Amino acid sequence: MRLKVLILKEWAELFRIKMVLYGCLFMPLFMGGFAGWMVWQGRALPAEGQAALFNAALLYFLVLPVMIPVTLGVYSVVGEKEQGTLEPLLATPLSDLELFLGKSIVAVVPALVLTWAVFGLFLLAASQMIPGGIPAGVLSLPWLLSIFALSPLMALFAALVAMLISSRSTDSRAAYQFAGLAVVPSLIPLIVYSARLTAVDLKFVAIEGGILLVLNAALLFLGIKIFQREEILTRWK
Repeated sequence: MRLKVLILKEWAELFRIKMVLYGCLFMPLFMGGFAGWMVWQGRALPAEGQAALFNAALLYFLVLPVMIPVTLGVYSVVGEKEQGTLEPLLATPLSDLELFLGKSIVAVVPALVLTWAVFGLFLLAASQMIPGGIPAGVLSLPWLLSIFALSPLMALFAALVAMLISSRSTDSRAAYQFAGLAVVPSLIPLIVYSARLTAVDLKFVAIEGGILLVLNAALLFLGIKIFQREEILTRWK
């Protein structure tokens, strides 16, 4: 119950800030629009060319769940400190686990909702733009698992990294820079998929998912250890 109250409060505060709101909305619309433009440009290509372009367009939907949580995760601590809204929250009975996990969920859920919503719109648009509909075999099980199963793990990884850095930083600009570099490892699927556009297989998805599960557990444990409210308040006075 306390975690639910925290999450709802955080969302209400975050999305009142226009910079945060616009930042979260711009990237999905831009990525989805660019992916649709790619498919539109290749609508007259042979089936093989359309499939290659469609695979390339799908890569953009693995970027979104990584980028959006960075914006929300970094603001959740250092941004609130600069706004003067962190001290009352740290004075509540919420445990460090509840605070850290709750703020991570606040960053992950909007990222996934936006990613999947834009992905659905992209599929709808692509089915209308491509003669004969979406190329057969492109939306394979490995690709769908990447979008719907790997995305939550990648979003959580990005949020945890951003939270961890934000907890140790006193300047939001520096925190954004470091967090942006720290989420690079979660973009490994993009590199691999770019080199193997039509060879995305279940084995790689399973390996990547296992690695992300271990990393997320380690980051959550580390984050709780360093998320000491007394130290944060004292160090930032």
